[in-house]
Amino acid sequence: MADFDYWQKQGKRALFGEVDCLRPDQKRLAGKFLVIGGNTGAVFTVSTVMREATRLGAGECRAVLPESLRTVVPATPELLFAPAEASGGFGKSALPLLLEQVDWTDMVLLVGDFGKNDETMAVIGQLLAEMDERKPVYVMRDGVDAVVLRAQDWAMRAGDTVLLATVPQLQKLLRALYYPKIITMTMPMNQLVEVLHKVTLSYGLTIMTIHDGQLVVAQDGEVISMAMQDTGYTMLTLFGGGLFAKMAVLGQWNEGVKKMRSVATAWGWQ
Repeated sequence: MADFDYWQKQGKRALFGEVDCLRPDQKRLAGKFLVIGGNTGAVFTVSTVMREATRLGAGECRAVLPESLRTVVPATPELLFAPAEASGGFGKSALPLLLEQVDWTDMVLLVGDFGKNDETMAVIGQLLAEMDERKPVYVMRDGVDAVVLRAQDWAMRAGDTVLLATVPQLQKLLRALYYPKIITMTMPMNQLVEVLHKVTLSYGLTIMTIHDGQLVVAQDGEVISMAMQDTGYTMLTLFGGGLFAKMAVLGQWNEGVKKMRSVATAWGWQ
């Protein structure tokens, strides 16, 4: 396996001591987090991310769910409901409320479970394309599939855009950007690293994925990897929401640090 000077390999000990894992003393500095996701019968990922972010010490958390879930989840001040389309996902009329809440938050978490309805996918893609481009955004699960539809509209945004994506989802992203490279589940690790190096030099993205038993994150042409067996995560838990919340919380608490370093530190943070 070839190594590159832009590729660092992390062991059980985090590489970056400058990433602060202690909650800020003042609640207002601990961050305001907006969680967006869910559709009829699917709210688990939203609740997992909210619960984990709160446990870790996030300052404030709000969630926006489609109206179809109003009778499914207990009413609390932290939960807001936006108009839904016929199958229970976000409808196009949800966009104004979503954008209003984006203005409130420090960070947006598109956690997925949106469903495959075309209207919902279009709303989420439009949300990322229209929101303040300086606002950090974390995207996972089928949220990645949704925002890929408008990739050319946001891939160069000035703010941090962090994707937790599968390799097939990344291939969809490259196709949407007309990027002249193909990535596959079977390609050697060093080839994937090289592609991520070049893609993140071209676009303002932080990309995390899993390949060949390794967690991988790339930003600004730099790549970090870590063996999944050293993280405590499995393929079943990796996309469950807990790690996603840790990535976002550390990213907020370490605004002056590259997001990829917060992501890599989150892999081993309990």
